[in-house]
This record gives sequence, structure tokens and C-alpha cells, in this order.
Amino acid sequence: MSASTDTITTGRTDPSTGTSAWRLAWRVSQHDKRTFWAGEILFVLFFVFPVGIGWVLGRAFDAVGGGDVSTAAWWVVAFVALEIGRMATIHAAALVWTRVWLQMQTFLRANLLTAQVASGGVEAGQPVGSAGEAVTHFRDDAEDVARFVDGMVDVSAGLVFTLLAGLVMGLTNVAAAMILVVPLVIVGVATKALDNRIKMYRAADREATSAVTGLVGDMMAAATTVKANDATEPLLDRLDVLVERRRHTAVRDRVLEECLEAFSRGVADVGLALVLLVGASALAAGTFGVGDIALFTAYLGWLGFLPRMVGRALARQKQAAVAFERMRHLVADGDARNTVSPRHLPIKRTDVRERPVPQRPARVALDRLDVVGLSARYPSGAGVSDVHLSIGRGEFVVVTGEIGSGKSTLLRAILGLAWQADVTGEVRWNGTALVDRASFLVPPNAAFLPQVPQLVSDSLAENIAFGDADADQVRRALTIAMLADDVGSWPDREETLIGPRGLRLSGGQRQRLAGARAVVHRPELVVLDDVSSALDVETELQLWQNLAEAGLTVLAVSHRAVAFERADRVYRLEKGSLVG
Repeated sequence: MSASTDTITTGRTDPSTGTSAWRLAWRVSQHDKRTFWAGEILFVLFFVFPVGIGWVLGRAFDAVGGGDVSTAAWWVVAFVALEIGRMATIHAAALVWTRVWLQMQTFLRANLLTAQVASGGVEAGQPVGSAGEAVTHFRDDAEDVARFVDGMVDVSAGLVFTLLAGLVMGLTNVAAAMILVVPLVIVGVATKALDNRIKMYRAADREATSAVTGLVGDMMAAATTVKANDATEPLLDRLDVLVERRRHTAVRDRVLEECLEAFSRGVADVGLALVLLVGASALAAGTFGVGDIALFTAYLGWLGFLPRMVGRALARQKQAAVAFERMRHLVADGDARNTVSPRHLPIKRTDVRERPVPQRPARVALDRLDVVGLSARYPSGAGVSDVHLSIGRGEFVVVTGEIGSGKSTLLRAILGLAWQADVTGEVRWNGTALVDRASFLVPPNAAFLPQVPQLVSDSLAENIAFGDADADQVRRALTIAMLADDVGSWPDREETLIGPRGLRLSGGQRQRLAGARAVVHRPELVVLDDVSSALDVETELQLWQNLAEAGLTVLAVSHRAVAFERADRVYRLEKGSLVG
């Protein structure tokens, strides 16, 4: 990578969300073609057996009626063999399809996870809104798609049986065979009429579920804050409201689904009754023999399967469409096709599982960073407009302003992290425009420390290095971030477990720990969003001094006079505009 090129990274493709749920689900099913088609063939074969079993029963009863006992015995042997084959087939199909079921969901979740953890680049998607929303996307939406594919396999197997059974029955009574089409038409029309309602109910249920799980997650993460502010009862009241809303949407969605299932089953039963009436008429007319009666009786229990599965699959198709619509917002470009991007999953016993090597951009030494006409506006109208500023190598530049003036938005827009804003303008690295800022402005080129640092329940060293820095780098980063003395007094030092979201640390220690993470790779540019809010003046002054002595270029948001005195330049934002 060189600064002499016209652009440092490439852009993304134009978004397109017009792909149907049918086509997307087909691509999910074809992720592991061999396993999928093995399961499909086994299920179809399972439904072919009853066709042969009914025909064999008919021949056996004809032989008994004709007094040919030895021939009837052979037909009974054939019947037993077919039943054994049918049971063996369904057991094999269940084993294979369990694997397919898990692979389909894992495939979707892998694409969602890849989009969430990517720092820019062609695979990066918009971050998930909350932990609760993540649960419904990764668990429920992926399962809805898998259920739709599962339903279509049932339909295909039922269709094969119905066609073969109809052919065999048609050789006996054409009218009875033709009646089999009637339930399918009725179910299809009814499901189509409820198209929008099925989608609306499922979307509302998923949103209500996200709200409940999100609040529960936030309550657990902020348990100390809740206790300190005596907010347990108000939060429980709020949870009651969300749970009641979830109950209402879930019941409504489930009742509609069960009603469609019951309607399909009822229509299938009516169709069977019509077949029986036709058969009874033929029996009364003397055109039905004992074998024909046995044949029809053997088929009756299976003939209602296809109409029921068609109704279920059509309803699941609407639900899968909602799932893809929800998931597409988390992947690159908001394009639903990126939820089914081809991806190798090392989940088979024979696959070699290796942790991928971290892919970081090549270091490009910073001489000058220029922000030219940068604007970032959210749908609400908040944001920044037409910002121009420059930072030279080794400089310490501060952005200040009142709360809500757009300081954090400006930093995120510079870094390419203002996902939900409409961003225009340029950021130039040594005079070269960065097309995909989010993929380039990561360590070792840049590091970002937000107002609220995100920590994981692991050791202090792992929170700094994330497995991509040695012990010497970690200790050096702790020194720069003014945390080395604190860590040195702990029994386990860098291996100290910090608890969920750094629960065992003070607010200032959490900020300094995140600061150590930001500088551990000695990035060319360090971006700090009000990092000194939890620090005392003396600690902050020493922090700025350490960053300067380390030769780091710093862009920081701050309200402190000590930062203004240390800064090379101070920019002020007022209502989204830079005023000096």
C-alpha cells in the first residue's frame, strides 16, 4: 500500500435488495450441496415407499380374494421389506437433515458475524443496535430461514408422493385422482390472501423480542448503576410493559400460524372426504375390488400431507422474507444477498480448524491528515456540516464544544464509523483520499477510544492485546496510559481478570485500560473521544505528556483547560459547524 496511489482502499458495490426470499433460501440450502441433496433424496425416498406399500397391499388383498395364498404370502414379505426400508430411510434422513439444519443456521450466522466484526472493507455491515437485537437476528431470524427450507423439502417430498399416488389411483379411478388438486388450490389462495398480515405479525414479534432481551441485557450489565440509583422498581415496571407487549405480539403471531395450519389440515380432510365419496360410489357400482379398497385406504393417511405442508411452507416463506429483511441491515451495503455470501465453515470432523491470522492494513506513515468539507447528518437532522481541519505529524489537536454540538459524530465520520449518518466530504491521508476509511483507519494506522470503552470479561492483558500483541507491548502501553502503577500493585498484574465490562475497575481505570489498548500498536493517529472525563487533572496532564513523548499524533475531544494548554490547535464546534 502506498500513499502515492489515487485511492488507498476500494469501495463497495451498489446496494440491491430486490432478491426474493425464495432465491435467497435456495442459496442457503446449497451451501453444502452434497449433504442437502442427500437429505432431500432420503426424505423423497421415504415418501415413495408408501406408494409401493399401498400397491403391494392391493395386490396382496387381490391374491387373498382370489384364493391364491402362496402369492399373497410373497406380497406380505414384500410389504414387510418395504416397511423396513421405509423406517431405515427415515432414520437416515433424520441424521442427515439434523446436520443440514445446523449448517444452514451456522452459515447465516457466520455471514452476520463476519459483517459485524469487520472494520470496514467490502464485508463490513452496520453494527447491531443492542444485545437483544443481536439475539433475535442470530437465533430467531436464522431459524426462520432454516424452517422455510425445511418446509420446502417437506413439500417436495409430499409432491412426489401425491403425483405417484395420483397416478396409481388414476389407473383405478380418474375422478378420485383429480380431487387431490382441490385442497392445494384452496390452501394457496388462502395463504396469499394473508400475505401482508403474516409478515406484519412476525416483524412485530421479532421487534418486541429484541426489546425484552435488550433491556434484560442492559439491566445485567448496569447492575451497579441500577442499585446505586435505586432504580430497580422503575426498571422492572418497564420490563413488565415490554414483556406484555411481547406476549401480545407472540400470541398474535402464533395464533395466526396455528390457524393457517389448522385451516390447511381441515382443507386436506375435506379433500380426503371427497376422495372417499368417489371411492364409495365406485364401490357401490361394483367397479372397485378388494385390492382397490386396500390401495385407497393405504393412501388416505398420506394424501393430506401435501396440502398441510403447502400451507405451512407458504406461511414460512413470508416469515423468511421478514427475517432476510431484518438481517440485511446488518451486512454490507444493506444487501440481502450478502447474508448468503459463499463461505467455508470448518465444522466437519475432517476439517482443519485454525485461528485466522489477523488481517491489518499495512502501516502508512502519517505526514498530514486533512478533513475537507466533511458533513455527517443523521435522519433527525443532528450532525456536522462542512468541516475543514488539518493535523500534522506529532501534533496534538483538540475539538471542543457544547454537549450535542456534534463532536463525537465528527470523530466517527472521520473514522468511517458514522454508519447511520449521511456522510459526504473527504478525509485525506498524506493528500490521498481514503475511500473506505473504516478499513484503513485501524491499527497500526489509527486507533479510536470512544467515550464509553467496551471491555470484555477476560484478563487485563487480553483486553489490551486481543491476542495480537506481546507482553512488552502491553507493559509499554500501560505506562503510556498511566495504568502501570495500578497494575503493578495487583497480585496477578496483567493477568488480573477485570469482570464483565470491567466491573472490577474504577471508571478512571477503565478509561486508561481502553487508552492502553488504543496505543499498544503505536498507531500513526490516536483519536480520543473525551477520554479525560473520568481522570483527575494531574493524571490527564501526565497522559497528554506521555502521548507527546511517544511521538503519537493525537486528535482528541476534551473540555478541560489542561488539554487546551497542551494542544497545538483547538477547534470549536457550535451546532455542527466549526467556528475556530
